[in-house]
Amino acid sequence: MNYLELIDPELRKNTRTYPFNLFVVTSGNVFQEAAWRFSKCPPSIKEEVIAVEGYQGLPFKTTVFSPAGEKAHMPALIYAHGGAFAYKPAVYQKKLACIYAEEAKCKVFFAHYHLSPRYKYPAAYEDVLSLYRYVTSHAEELGVDADRIGLGGDSAGASLAALLCSRYEQEKVRMPRFQMLVYPLIDADMKTESVKQFTDTPLWNSRYTERMWRFYCGKDRELRYKASPMHCPLPGMLPDTYIETARYDSLHDEGILYGEKLKNAGADVEINDTEGTFHGYDVAVDAQIVRYNVEKRLSFIRRHFDR
Repeated sequence: MNYLELIDPELRKNTRTYPFNLFVVTSGNVFQEAAWRFSKCPPSIKEEVIAVEGYQGLPFKTTVFSPAGEKAHMPALIYAHGGAFAYKPAVYQKKLACIYAEEAKCKVFFAHYHLSPRYKYPAAYEDVLSLYRYVTSHAEELGVDADRIGLGGDSAGASLAALLCSRYEQEKVRMPRFQMLVYPLIDADMKTESVKQFTDTPLWNSRYTERMWRFYCGKDRELRYKASPMHCPLPGMLPDTYIETARYDSLHDEGILYGEKLKNAGADVEINDTEGTFHGYDVAVDAQIVRYNVEKRLSFIRRHFDR
């Protein structure tokens, strides 16, 4: 299907789709890593790197973005990037992290978690959990307010954030201040109407999602369910939640359905069901529609940090 006429005009130049396979991921990650290293933060943002011990005791890198003139006891956003659990973070995700840090006046702890298919579930989840534990337990020395720590992520990263928010009780960590889930990966069953319909959408589609689950969990259905937020029991209390979906995205319906599940469990859920968009549409960081929806994310973050 030709989606160009359905997609916001400012986003159309970003609709090229690349194959999702081991060769493309491996070669793409070489480019992603170089681009990340050479991309600069704005002068208003300080960038530093810390090492955190994660899955099976293996260290992983975390980039910390802090607004200039940072003060003690700042709020913090722990962020897990998208990329099908396999891709290294992209430059646009770095730009967005800087925007969150500057505009929400918070520190952003950006996890470079272990990637599939070399590291299958629960590697990425254990890394993000370890980072959350590290920030909450070292809040004073990190200059963070331990009572104002939120979780966020996009796509696969949103899946990691959602999983942690549903398991915080059993992991014996404090409930995050909020969760911000941007076009989240939620349900390993892949039976929604959007999964059936969007097999050829720009940037990402349901055929790639199935391959992604194989890379991440193999063919083990029970392991997929453990990694799938939709199949995880919910705790007695849930953090306030922002869910953003993209219109022409195979993950669209599972984001909406997860929001309904959280609401039925008593959570305060804000759903931003965007129009004219596709999975990963915010790669066009400067487009008006992206700026509009990023401001919605920021409004949610600020509101919950300022409560």
